[in-house]
Amino acid sequence: MINFAIEAEKYRKEFVTLLDQWISIPSVYNNETVSPIMPFGKEVAQALEWFKNRGEEEGFTTKLVDGYAAHIEYGKGEEYVYSFGHCDVVPEGEGWNSDPFKLLKYGDKLVGRGVIDDKGPLLATFLALKLIRDKALPLKRKIRIVAGGNEESGFQCIRYYFQKEPKPTYGFTPDAKFPVINGEKGGMVIQISGRVENNVVFIVGGEVHNTIPNSVVVKNCTVDKGTLEKFVAEENLTLEDLQDKNNVIGFKLIGLGGHSSKPEKANNPIEKAFRLLNMELKEKWLGDLAPLFGGDNRDGRIFQLDIKGRCGTLTMVPTILRVEGGRLYLTLSVRYPENLGMEEILEKICSHFKLKGIKDYEIKVSGNKKPHYIEADSLLVRKLYEIYVKHTGDRENPIRVTSAGTYAAEMENSVIFGGEFPDGSAGNAHMAGEYGSEDAFIKSIGIYAEALWELGNL
Repeated sequence: MINFAIEAEKYRKEFVTLLDQWISIPSVYNNETVSPIMPFGKEVAQALEWFKNRGEEEGFTTKLVDGYAAHIEYGKGEEYVYSFGHCDVVPEGEGWNSDPFKLLKYGDKLVGRGVIDDKGPLLATFLALKLIRDKALPLKRKIRIVAGGNEESGFQCIRYYFQKEPKPTYGFTPDAKFPVINGEKGGMVIQISGRVENNVVFIVGGEVHNTIPNSVVVKNCTVDKGTLEKFVAEENLTLEDLQDKNNVIGFKLIGLGGHSSKPEKANNPIEKAFRLLNMELKEKWLGDLAPLFGGDNRDGRIFQLDIKGRCGTLTMVPTILRVEGGRLYLTLSVRYPENLGMEEILEKICSHFKLKGIKDYEIKVSGNKKPHYIEADSLLVRKLYEIYVKHTGDRENPIRVTSAGTYAAEMENSVIFGGEFPDGSAGNAHMAGEYGSEDAFIKSIGIYAEALWELGNL
């Protein structure tokens, strides 16, 4: 019997070399370079092409699906096993101590944008497929390793892909944590826009809907200095004055950003800006919105949405805020369990606004991903969990659900399987200093190789 862990070590140098190349492509969605053949912009197109080319160089069957996704295929049979990850990344954001698109290696630690979300784990599954091929292991099903190009900004890639390509008999996405995540919340993006009575104040923070920003800029607004300093200290924020020549024209509230699915691990400066300005300005728009989006309503209780399901409870997090020229634009990242639906959530929010007389705002959904759940005792979940335990000896960390949203919800009979281990050896996804452990990645190559082989023969 082959020892997958020992065989995985043979791919260590290749893994680091390839990750270095892929990280160097800043594959952030770029609206300015979108075209019919590059639906997510030039850089994402380059990342997908790079992935396809690696497969071709190794002699695998490859396909670029109209610029939306690319797959690498091996094996025979009428059915398919998928590992479906993504090569697009969030913007670099603030706070990096190095070039985010240059892979840095500090001993076992690999640092760069996309290292753990999701280029590193997806690359590990590619090398796992290469291991299976190199050892000539028999398969009853074809295996596809797929890179999508739009996971971070809309899931258009996987939805388009499965309009053209068959769905898997078994599948997983290597886009969260081990051991196995068998359920995930749905994800909505809600846009609130409208008039505010203050035509002067300028507020801006956040870039993408699924990332809590590190900071918010406030200009053209008078806030008592003592109150401001006290608030910053109490809320564990950092304050930075903004100057034009020698004049202070505003301030920056610096908190702690992160993934919008884990708001409890961040210190959201948008929430804090709502609360601070509501205390100081006493304006109606702030009085209306601050109680809803200032941090005390993350579970949607004011909207009667705090209903627990198998995937947990709802979270509602402001991730982008812009107020300028008397207009407000607010983006909410909403994660919801399987016992709620998009229509119900939107209806309850709109009903509350109407009930409280909060007018002059348009509320709309600009994106939605359905919840997903597979029973923990299913053959797929049990098999993947057994393989994880075999390679790690870890029975302390259970099969669980997550608040994150992944490709698993768009596939059939699929779950989340890695690529982060639960030991803290990787982290900072969507934040500065995103990192992963080289040793952990090599271990995951062995896990993924055995998993793909087993699923290919079930």
